[in-house]
Amino acid sequence: MKTTQSNKKRILVVDDNVENIRVIGSILRENGFNAGYAIDGQQALDVLDGSGATFDLMLLDVNMPGINGFEVCREIRRSERFDELPVIFLTANTEKEQIVEGFKSGGQDYVTKPFHADELLARIGTHIELREKREQLRQMNEMLNEKVKERTKELEESNIKLESAYHELRKLDESKDVFLRLISHEINTPLNGVIGFADYLKEQMVSSEYFNLIEKLSESAHRLNDFAQSSLIITRMRTFPDEYKKEMIELKGVVDDILLSNRDLVDNKNILVNLNWIATGSIISANYELMTICISHLCRNAIQHTPENGSIVIECREEKGQLLLSFADDGPGFSEKSINNLFQPFTTADEHIDNNKGLGLYIVNIIAVFHDARISISNKAEGGALVELRYPKTDAAVL
Repeated sequence: MKTTQSNKKRILVVDDNVENIRVIGSILRENGFNAGYAIDGQQALDVLDGSGATFDLMLLDVNMPGINGFEVCREIRRSERFDELPVIFLTANTEKEQIVEGFKSGGQDYVTKPFHADELLARIGTHIELREKREQLRQMNEMLNEKVKERTKELEESNIKLESAYHELRKLDESKDVFLRLISHEINTPLNGVIGFADYLKEQMVSSEYFNLIEKLSESAHRLNDFAQSSLIITRMRTFPDEYKKEMIELKGVVDDILLSNRDLVDNKNILVNLNWIATGSIISANYELMTICISHLCRNAIQHTPENGSIVIECREEKGQLLLSFADDGPGFSEKSINNLFQPFTTADEHIDNNKGLGLYIVNIIAVFHDARISISNKAEGGALVELRYPKTDAAVL
C-alpha cells in the first residue's frame, strides 16, 4: 500500500549487501518514501552525524563487518538527537537470544530475511506512525505545560492581588472597628451624663408636669446608647469573631442576673414574672458577654411589651436533645407585617416593643447563630408573643 503523505518520509537503509539495498530502495521509492544508504555501521554513523537531513526511520542490518547493527544502535542511542529514531533490524537469525539483544540495544522491531515487501512496509508504516503520535503527544505536552505555566502565573498574580486586597480589607475592617469604638466612646461619654441627669430628674420630679418629657429623654438616651453598643458588637463579631471566646456557663445564672437588673422596670409595671425552670441542667458553651446581651434583649422586650399588671413566663426545658429557653408575654404580639421581616436590621420587626425600628432582633439572631443556636418567634393562640431559643446541649448540660 503506497503512502499518500505529501511530505515524504526519509528512511536510512544500512546493509553490507548492495543487492539488498537496491531491492529495499526500489520498494521504498515505489511507496512514496525517500531513502538514504550506508553499506556498513561506521558509514551509517557518519551519515547520521554529517547529514543535514533528518531521517524518520532506520532499517539496520544486524550482521555486518566491523561495527555490527547492535553496536550501531547502542551508539546512536547515546545521543539525544537520535533517541526517538525508530530502528528496525534486518536479520536472518531468528534465535531468541539475538532478538532480545536487538531490543536491549534500543531497537523497536525486526524483520527476518528474506522479507516480504508488504510486511516490511507495514512495520515501517506502524513505527513511523507511532513516532508521529509520540511527537504530537510531546508537542501537546509542551503546549499544555506552557498553558499551565501561563495559568499558574495568572493565578499567582491573582493571588498576589487577592492577598493585597485582603490586607487592605483587613486594614479597613480594623480601621472601621477603631472608628466605631471611638464613636461609641464619644457617644457614650455624653450619653452617660444625659442618662444619669435624666434619671436624677425623674426621681426629683415625680409629680412635675415635665416628668413625661424627662422620661422620653431618658428612654431616647438609653436607646441611643443601646444602638451604639449593638453596632459595635455586630462589627466586632463580623470582623474579629475570635475575640469572643466561649466557655461553659450556667444559663440560669445569666437569666437570674438579668431579671435582677430589670427589677425596677418590672416593679414599676407591677408585672408578675413566672420563672418555670424544669431543665435538669442548663450549662451551655457560650460567650458570657454575648449571651447576656442576647437574653437581655429578649427579657427586656418582654417586660417593655407586657402591659401593667400583666405577666411574663420564662421557661427552660429539655426538648429533643436541645435546651429550650422561652419568653412569653401578655401583649398584642407581633403584627403580620413584622412577622415576615424578622431578624432584618432597621425593619418593623421590633415594633413589638416600642414602635421603633432598630437592631434588637437582628443582633439577637446574630448572637444565636454564633452559638449554633436557633431562635423562633411567634404569636400565642391566646394572645401575646412567644420567643424561643434552642441551644445545642453539651455533655455537661445535664448535672
